[in-house]
Amino acid sequence: MDYTVGLVCSTGAPPSQGGRSHNEDNYLVCRSGEIRFRDGNEEKVLHRSGHGLLASVADGMGGHRFGDLAAAAAVQALSRVYYREHPTDPEGTLHSFLLQGHRKLRARAIQGSMGDIGTTLAAVWLIKHHAYWAHVGDSRIYHLREDIFTRLTRDQTRGEFAARDGRPAPSHATSLAQSFIFGSRGMGIDGDVRIDAGTDTGGLKLLTGDQLLLCTDGLTNAVPDHRLASALKESQDPADCAAWLVERAIAAGSKDNITVLIIRVNRSLNEPVELTLW
Repeated sequence: MDYTVGLVCSTGAPPSQGGRSHNEDNYLVCRSGEIRFRDGNEEKVLHRSGHGLLASVADGMGGHRFGDLAAAAAVQALSRVYYREHPTDPEGTLHSFLLQGHRKLRARAIQGSMGDIGTTLAAVWLIKHHAYWAHVGDSRIYHLREDIFTRLTRDQTRGEFAARDGRPAPSHATSLAQSFIFGSRGMGIDGDVRIDAGTDTGGLKLLTGDQLLLCTDGLTNAVPDHRLASALKESQDPADCAAWLVERAIAAGSKDNITVLIIRVNRSLNEPVELTLW
């Protein structure tokens, strides 16, 4: 299968409108021997052969120091999965990366006196006719097939983990329970992350016309799911759709950084990867 990718990684609304002065979001697009991610205010491109299409978005925690460093470290570490030997279990490989990569990066952060940095990380790996995904935090992955729009990920909030465990809803139930590198499951300071296979990871068979949307909460806190679905259905160009969604989020009052990455499955060959860095 072949894919068209559209991406916007935006600082969001300007400081004059209450927005951020710098961008703590990042992204990763690995495809056809190229690895792309944000490096400061530029896009960095590395050339290494790999398998399929690996894409992710990361949202450095605004409440932690150096969120932009955390997001950059996360996507660059994930990129190494792309050029290892062909995986026999891509979903399991992503799951293992989140657990092992988290521990390694956290140890380095603590050694560098940056133990409070953290980021979300949502990743999909498209190999042949399947997509495999995994995530930490509250950046999201959606899947659109014709008129059926499905959110694949569950925001990892205190309330979400309590519901999974059959515990009473805790205080601040909508607060994020954990992040990549920082750790914590919402029960005090905890260096580990909890990734439940089949809930925080998954896989699905792809069909021509399917679309995947990866995004940070600068988008989803401002634009409801039904509007996201409508935008994907109505647009013929993933790059145009990503740009429109960012503009819509800013118009709706988002003050956060916003990253939108859309993948469309198509039959045609050699479709370009359209990337925009704001």
